[in-house]
Amino acid sequence: MIEENKIKDESADSEKEISISINDAFQEFVKQLAKKNKRNSQSDVAKFVRWIGPERLTSSVSPSEIGEYNENFGPKNTSRDMTDRITYTKDFLIFLKKKEYVHLNLATHLRLRKSKVSSKGKSMIASPTIKLTQSGYNEMTKQLAKLQKERIKLTGEIQRAAADGDVRENAPLEAARESQGMTIGKIREIEATLKASVVIDGSKSDTNIVQIGSKLELTEKTTKSSGKYQLVEANEANPLDGKISTVSPLGSAVLGQNVGEEVNVNTPRGNQVYIISKIL
Repeated sequence: MIEENKIKDESADSEKEISISINDAFQEFVKQLAKKNKRNSQSDVAKFVRWIGPERLTSSVSPSEIGEYNENFGPKNTSRDMTDRITYTKDFLIFLKKKEYVHLNLATHLRLRKSKVSSKGKSMIASPTIKLTQSGYNEMTKQLAKLQKERIKLTGEIQRAAADGDVRENAPLEAARESQGMTIGKIREIEATLKASVVIDGSKSDTNIVQIGSKLELTEKTTKSSGKYQLVEANEANPLDGKISTVSPLGSAVLGQNVGEEVNVNTPRGNQVYIISKIL
């Protein structure tokens, strides 16, 4: 009798394949690791398992997903530490093939990416730093987790739709693929932002000068009406929550200014003058 969660399949070329949950395979992999490598390897492979979906069957993992993981998380340089990290995940994929939990050798789709270097051996491309407030960072992290769950769900929908009739005239399949493309795009955008981000410590900021992360009160000079805002980078901007971007007319006008100063802002209603009443 076949154990629950283990399904023996026959592949197209008659090779054996035993499919179990990815989490079960991960537990088996960890048990056979040498003690000196177990801690680091377990941590890096666990990251991959969470991303791909621990409850999925090993047979459902496709080469394109491995390529996607490599694109998102694969190291962009060849330092010893980065090489070791990608190697741990490759070892897990090799383990899956050796145990016949997958038919294809998925490890071939996970490889180091070389960065462009100058003649002196230094990287020619420097990633810009993105400053985020703690709340903005937390919100992006939650959104990323939600999108990753959605990506796994869409992968299942694509597999079911592809198995249902002619793929050339399969509207559900096309819809699922389109949604998957949009979701992956959003995931990559957020991951790139978080990777390049630095969380601002508001407690250490100058309370007399407006800077990224500052919470301030502005008073319109003519009407005397006041409003509270927080100055953030474009990635975190949300006017409905009072978060104004540094590249917006109002945000760029107040950036670097002192409490009590007046700033002129060009708006759709014409030029308006605001007074920086206080930095909260």
